[in-house]
Amino acid sequence: MRTLCGAAGMLLLVIAAPSCKKNLKAGDAGAGGSTIPRAIAYQLVWSDEFNGSSLNTGNWNIDVGNPGVNSEQEYYQAANITETGGNLVITARQQSVGGQPYTSGKIETSGKFSTEYGRIEARMALPMVTGTWPAFWMLGTDIGTVGWPNCGEIDIMEHVNTTNTILGTMHWNGGSGHVQYGSSTTTTPGDFHVYAVEWNPQGINWYVDNTLYVTGNISNNINNTGAFHAPFYIILNLAIGGTLSGSTVDNGSLPTSMLVDYVHVYNITNASPPVGQTITLKGSNGLYVTSNNDDSAMACNRTTAQAWETFTVGDAGNGLITLKGSNGLFVSSNNGTSPLTCDRTTAQAWEQFRWISNPDGTISLQGSNGDYVSSNNGVGFMTCDRTQAQGWEEFRVNQ
Repeated sequence: MRTLCGAAGMLLLVIAAPSCKKNLKAGDAGAGGSTIPRAIAYQLVWSDEFNGSSLNTGNWNIDVGNPGVNSEQEYYQAANITETGGNLVITARQQSVGGQPYTSGKIETSGKFSTEYGRIEARMALPMVTGTWPAFWMLGTDIGTVGWPNCGEIDIMEHVNTTNTILGTMHWNGGSGHVQYGSSTTTTPGDFHVYAVEWNPQGINWYVDNTLYVTGNISNNINNTGAFHAPFYIILNLAIGGTLSGSTVDNGSLPTSMLVDYVHVYNITNASPPVGQTITLKGSNGLYVTSNNDDSAMACNRTTAQAWETFTVGDAGNGLITLKGSNGLFVSSNNGTSPLTCDRTTAQAWEQFRWISNPDGTISLQGSNGDYVSSNNGVGFMTCDRTQAQGWEEFRVNQ
């Protein structure tokens, strides 16, 4: 069984014994690491939308048993993993199996998918129950030969109990044993949010809903971080009890579930969005996107591109872009709760988008809610509420 320690939400480099005891020592990983990326382009290379009636075992393996680490109290089994309503559902139950008082679920992509660098994200809603420990994380594919922590571990998201705190942490062998680096942020974990890392040869950046909250430096193998320059595979699980969440479990609130809307993996491409340029966007219906000069919501229904059909691409930082209409106002996703408008004087979260380059030369725009902008084929106003980017969510630039 794997001998893995749970992550801690700490901002300092941690030098630890083989146990999970956390002794703090300042170090170079993180502080002054990779810089916040400027506007960049992304290309979707792997995904699971969980839109079926059962788990796609072509993408995932189902773990069975207790991992034998962290004093966890669950027995993982396939019966606790379902797909329904467009979500992966991993459910924890008070149920005695295999000598453990609880059952739950764990899936991973070992041998089926791995990635070295890129953006790895999931849109998730988490249980808010004492004793639960949901996680979205990654391990180096060479764990079977080099062991842990030599293989490296990237905890994209961990949450425990009923707190509003989200943890992001990296673990590795610093040269004389296990070390870790990470931090925490707050959100509303019981609601859906997008948890992500952006990982490149310089560093690992952690995000919640596109907001950067910590960066780990791996450039030039600093602090023996060579493990993070190799392929990793993806893991989703819901642990019960353990060293991070504690031994107390609220049995009265079980069963409880973590929901996963999707998992996406993007390459961060060499191409950059046309920052500073004025562009047009043409939908798959052959018509142009219009701002309607803020007289009404935006649509994709113009046969020619004039002033209202042009947008200037801006750099929002953190790898994101903005779109400014000819009226001098910014395009807003309105968080997907109402149609797109071009009426904002400042660009905050809802006015920032991820620029995704598709293999066929089209682009897609992902809002801060984790959903994609849709032309709706020009028969209605545009919205930012699609979990997948298909025809209506793809646009050609300057054509």
